[in-house]
Amino acid sequence: MRVLVIGASGFIGNYLLDSLKGKHEVFGTSAHGNNFEILDIAELGKASKFLNKTSPDAILLPAGITSLDYIEKHPTETARVNVLGTENIAEYCKANGCRLVFFSSDSVFDGTKGPYSENYKPNPINAYGKQKLEAENFVKKLDDFAVIRTSSVYGWDKKKLNFVSRLIESLRNNKEFKAPVDQLYTPTYAVDLAKAALRLLDKKYKGIYNAAGPDFISRFEIALKACGIFSLDRKLVVPVRSSELNQSADRGKRNGLLNKKIVKELGIKFYNIEEGLKDMKRHEK
Repeated sequence: MRVLVIGASGFIGNYLLDSLKGKHEVFGTSAHGNNFEILDIAELGKASKFLNKTSPDAILLPAGITSLDYIEKHPTETARVNVLGTENIAEYCKANGCRLVFFSSDSVFDGTKGPYSENYKPNPINAYGKQKLEAENFVKKLDDFAVIRTSSVYGWDKKKLNFVSRLIESLRNNKEFKAPVDQLYTPTYAVDLAKAALRLLDKKYKGIYNAAGPDFISRFEIALKACGIFSLDRKLVVPVRSSELNQSADRGKRNGLLNKKIVKELGIKFYNIEEGLKDMKRHEK
């Protein structure tokens, strides 16, 4: 199968490429190059030309702008990529019989009653969640698709964009790190997320799937577990309330996702937070 990863230079994109190598004919794009073909998915003409030339059988779409606070301040600019870009890719897939696996988030919910099942009604409270839900709706019009919702993804990340990577870097540099005690998630190891995506390339799986870890835990608790496993100074971790962080975008207090459906149908075991952090330590480069 010819598989295109859009956003291959990103955090999740890198893990997807690693999981696909040797199993499928895989190639990637990036909005910024980074040794990949440059592709701006919001530019319909150029995107269509590239896709028609490469003719993938399936597309994995983790690409997008994910900074909740930046998106809250720049909703029009970011919707160009997160919504219009997704719509463009979905239109190509519809016209060409290409399978689309789209990556979404627990931000489509309001964070009051999590963790959530696939059937719970979305109710986003920030611009990012609204964009993801709008993008999902374009994808769900296709005959051949899967939407992967995930929560608080962590793993090694060159740009230090995820919570655990930022935490480790800060503490190793003897810098204090503020960790909310009142934001709960189901942290998801990027390796597990990539395995789930690989399985969801199979056409028999259609619809929405929650790919998330089994623990329902706060950022502060995650930080303390990381300190224990990576031998970091836990005194540098400062417990705070969300109201102390001056975040532009609202965050729910009870976020996260239930993974029963994907575990049952795909037979995937997701690492708990301690297992994931230990695997990170084993594979540190």
